Amino acid sequence: MDKLVTADPVRIGQLFSNILSNALTYGTEGEPVTVIAKTEEQFELAICNVGAPIPAAAMERLFFPFSRGEVRPSQQGLGLGLYIASEIAKAHGGTLDVISTPQLTCFTLKMPLQR
Repeated sequence: MDKLVTADPVRIGQLFSNILSNALTYGTEGEPVTVIAKTEEQFELAICNVGAPIPAAAMERLFFPFSRGEVRPSQQGLGLGLYIASEIAKAHGGTLDVISTPQLTCFTLKMPLQR
């Protein structure tokens, strides 16, 4: 029997938009942003960009409301995007995780599949 991803498409779209926007904003200009979606044991959606790693101090509060990393002059926002994305993941029984190294930053949504 096939397993399905059961989700609110508007909210998952919002999560995707928030993470993609961050990847485009904080990634290195001219470098690709990669999007990977797969279903195996669970649904996974990863958005990765090349750029400076997220500082350790920022990582600790990344998914808190009104929390922002270092801001460039052209950047706007309240610091709610990652918080909202994280809450959407939780509302779907999933998680939103981040790995950030000097080579790559990846945000990954993981959600259970339904039968």
